[in-house]
Amino acid sequence: MTPILDRIRANSGEVIREGWRIKLRRGRLTDDALAWVARNRDALHREVWPLVDDWQERSSIREFDGGQDRTTAEAAAYEEVTARC
Repeated sequence: MTPILDRIRANSGEVIREGWRIKLRRGRLTDDALAWVARNRDALHREVWPLVDDWQERSSIREFDGGQDRTTAEAAAYEEVTARC
């Protein structure tokens, strides 16, 4: 299977990672293609940033077990995960 990023780039699209968030620039992607990307967003996120699963786990632990609000938990987890690299 062709990686999702390759499919997006083949249609002049672009995926930009800003911290733990990703943004999609549409390029020539059709509405059907955008719907497919949306259904495969988790896989795309993993392709763009392989540490996303670690970040999600750390963020959830900080939020639910640590009592941090979501915004704080996400930011702290990002710092924690990226510091290991």
